[in-house]
Amino acid sequence: MPATCSPCGSSDEGWGALHKVDEVEVRHAQQVPQATVLQLQEDLLAEVSRIHARLRQEIQSDLGRFHARLEKVEVQMGLEKPWHSADSEYQDTGKRQDKTSEPDFGEVNLQVVPDGGAADPQPAATDEFLGEVSEIHFEESVWSIVMVLGLVDVGCFDRLFAGILVLLNLVMQAAFSWVLLTDAFVGEHFDGNVETAKAWRTSVAHDYRYMDLSQTSLVSRVCAGDGSLILSTSQATLVDHINSFLGLNEMEFDHPAFQPGVLLCMLCIILWSLCVYKEFRAIWLQLEAVLGVPKSRSTVFRANSFESISWGRFIMLLITYVVRVAIASVLLFGGILWLARTTSIEELMLNAVALNSILDVDEFLFAGMAPIKIQHAIQHLTPIRIGYGRCRSQLESFVHFSALLTLILSSYFVLLVPLSDAMLAVKTELCGGIQRFVVSYNADTQMTIGLVTTDFGDVGNLSYSQTVIHAHKDSLPGVASELIGFAANHDSFQQEISRTMQEEAMRYPSCIEIEVLKEGAPYYTDPALRSLSALLINSAAGAVGRAGARSCQELRDKCDHPDARLLRLVCGETCGCIDPFSSPWYKVPAQGCATACLDIGQANLQNLSCQDSPVDDTWRTFWARYPDVLSHYFGQPVETTQAFALVNQTLPALATDGCPVLAQFPVDFISNTVWCEGAPELVRPLASLCPQTCGCDQPSPKISQHCPLSCSIARSNASA
Repeated sequence: MPATCSPCGSSDEGWGALHKVDEVEVRHAQQVPQATVLQLQEDLLAEVSRIHARLRQEIQSDLGRFHARLEKVEVQMGLEKPWHSADSEYQDTGKRQDKTSEPDFGEVNLQVVPDGGAADPQPAATDEFLGEVSEIHFEESVWSIVMVLGLVDVGCFDRLFAGILVLLNLVMQAAFSWVLLTDAFVGEHFDGNVETAKAWRTSVAHDYRYMDLSQTSLVSRVCAGDGSLILSTSQATLVDHINSFLGLNEMEFDHPAFQPGVLLCMLCIILWSLCVYKEFRAIWLQLEAVLGVPKSRSTVFRANSFESISWGRFIMLLITYVVRVAIASVLLFGGILWLARTTSIEELMLNAVALNSILDVDEFLFAGMAPIKIQHAIQHLTPIRIGYGRCRSQLESFVHFSALLTLILSSYFVLLVPLSDAMLAVKTELCGGIQRFVVSYNADTQMTIGLVTTDFGDVGNLSYSQTVIHAHKDSLPGVASELIGFAANHDSFQQEISRTMQEEAMRYPSCIEIEVLKEGAPYYTDPALRSLSALLINSAAGAVGRAGARSCQELRDKCDHPDARLLRLVCGETCGCIDPFSSPWYKVPAQGCATACLDIGQANLQNLSCQDSPVDDTWRTFWARYPDVLSHYFGQPVETTQAFALVNQTLPALATDGCPVLAQFPVDFISNTVWCEGAPELVRPLASLCPQTCGCDQPSPKISQHCPLSCSIARSNASA
C-alpha cells in the first residue's frame, strides 16, 4: 500500500485504522465469498464511522493543546484574559493537579471570507485601557526566589541552594550596610583636621631642623606641593586635595565662584540617590503587584501566572520588601555621608560606582549562581497589570520631584557647604600667614631664634650644597671631589659639621693663599694641599654666589661681605687679613681670618711708627659701614633703635676727625665694644690704626699684641 502523510496534529493510530479497512475487505472476501455486495457496504460504512469518530477525537485533542499554547502567547503579550482549556494547577504543596476540560468540537463551522469582504478586526475589550495599564514584571533577582520557591518543579538541592542564596544576599547587603555606617569606614568629620593643622603649624612646620638644603621651610614646601617631601606627606596630600576640591591656587584662601569638587560630589550624591530611588520604586511596584493578587489559603499558580497566593507566602514577601527598604535606606544615608566626606576628587566617581555595586549583589547572585530552572521560572513569570490614572501619575511625579529637591538642598547645605568651609579653614591653618621663616629655641638663653627662609618658588633658590650634590652624583666613582670634603669616618663627619669658623681658622698652620695658592709658593706643587685649596676656594665661591670662580682675584669684591668667612680664610692676603691697616671689620678668626694670616699682619706691624694713622678712605669706609655690619650682626636694623641716634651723632666726627675722637667716644653705644680693644667675634682692635690714642705706650694686655714695637721702644727710652 502506498505511504501517506499524516495530517498536522493527528497521531499514527488513526491512520493505522485505515489499514485495518483493507484487512477487513480481504478477510470478508476470503471468508464470505457468498456475501452480498450490500452486506459488504454496511460493514464498510460501520468501520468508516468508527474511524471518523476516532479521528475527530484525536483532532480535538491536538487542537486543544494548540489552543493552550496560543493562550500562553496571548497572556505573555497581554492581549486578553486566558481561556483555560488544558492547564495545570500548582499549589504550595508542590504537587501538580491535571484538569482537562476539552471544548466541544462536535460541530465545526469553517467559513471562508473573501478578501474583499473581510471586515476589520475589532479590538479586544481591554484595548481601551492600554493607555492606563502598566505591566509589573518580576525582577531577575535573588529576592524573587521567595516568589516561586516551592512552586517550581525542581530538586531538593536546588531548593536548598536557592534558600541559601537568599540568606547569603541578605547577609552580604546587611554587612555592607553596617560597615558603611562605621566611623572607621566613613571617617571623621573634616572639622577634626582643623585642630590637627594648628598643632602641625606650631610644632613642625617652622622647625629649623626640617629646613632643606635650599633653606626653604617645611611649611613652604608642603603648601607648594613639593613632590620630594619625605616629611609631612599627609599634610601635603591634604592641601593638594583641598586645592583640587575647591579649585584653589596655592596661595588662595577664599571661596572661588566655581568649586569642581563640590559640583562633582553633588552629582555623585544625586547619582547614588537615583540608584536607591530606583530600588525604592521597584520595591513599591512589586508590593503593589503582590497586593493586587487575590489571597487564599494556598497559592494557585497556572501557566506561569498567579491566580492567588497564600497568606504565608504573602507575609514572606512583605518581610523581604521591608528588609529591602531598610537596607536601601541605610545604604542611601551611609552612601551620601561617605561621598560627602570624600575629599579626593579622583575617588568620588569610584566611590559612587562602588556603592551601586552593593545594590546589585542580589542580581549578581541571581545571574551567576541561581539554579537554572528557578531562573527560567522567574524570567517567564507573567507580568501583573496595574491601572494608572492621571491623578496618580501626577502624585508620583510630585513625590519624585519633592524627594529629589529635598535631597539636593539638604545635601548641599547640610553636608557640602560645611565641608567647603572646613576645607578652607584647614588650608588657612596649614598655609595661611607667613611661611618663610624657621625658629629654634635656645634652652640656655631661653630665647626663640628665627631665620627668614627662601620661597619655594624662587628660580634661584638652589643652594650651593644642592648644586654640589647635583654635580657630584654624575661624577665618576673613586675620583676625588673638588666640591665636597668627605670625612674619613662618622666621628670625623660629626666633628666637621659642628666645628665653628673660629676653630676652623685656627686649624691651618699657614696662610693658605701665601703658602699654597700663589705661584712660586712653598707648597704650590703639593698635590694634597692643592686639592684641599681647590675644595676651599670652590666652596668659598659657592658661599658668596660666585660658583665657578677659581681664584682669589675673581672674588676680591666679596671679601667684606658678612657671609664671606670661608673666602677670608682661604684668601687671607687678598681680603686684608695680613694687612694691619686694612678695614678692621671681620679681621678676626671668628669671621674667617686664619690665625696664621693675622700673625703675619702683626709681624708687619712691628716695623711701623707709634703714630696714629691719618684719615683716609679706609678709615672713612670703616665708619660708613657701621650700620650695615651691626644690623647683620644683630639680625635686625640698628637704625630703628634709640641708641643709634646717639651713635649717629658720633659717627660723622669719628669719620672726619680720625683717631683723636676715640678718646671722647671710646665705647660703642650699641655693641658696648671698646674700640681700641676690638671684639673677638666681629672687629679687630683699632690699636693698630690708632696706637697713640689707644695708649700703646702703656698698653693693656688686650691690645699689647696689636701695638707697634716702636711704642714699646719709646716707652723703654722714656723710662730710662
